[in-house]
Amino acid sequence: MSIHGPLEERVLTVLWDRGDSTVRAVLDALGSEHAYTTILTVLDRLHAKGAVRRHKEGVSWVYAAAASRAEMVGREVARLLLDAGRGSEPLLAGFLDEAQSLDPEAIDRLERLIKARREERDR
Repeated sequence: MSIHGPLEERVLTVLWDRGDSTVRAVLDALGSEHAYTTILTVLDRLHAKGAVRRHKEGVSWVYAAAASRAEMVGREVARLLLDAGRGSEPLLAGFLDEAQSLDPEAIDRLERLIKARREERDR
């Protein structure tokens, strides 16, 4: 999945905030600046990208985000880090520096997560 455009992000935000929603419910949440068909197209594109799932209720599709906001952002950050530097040490160090400057406990949490993942892998 790739980074989403502004309207796709707004539609995903509606789904994260409200949960399962029809096209009409998403449109109502966004306001009247968009056409029904525009929101339908955006939801169909997000479904094709794997960012939303859908199921039929009667004649309507009901859409939901395929992952939480945190999971989706985490995947995107990992993709960006790998694409930008293929895991290069300076890039990863820059990420850690910025994370620590924003949240001094971030490195400790990352260290615990890495340790847990290694333990899972080694089982």
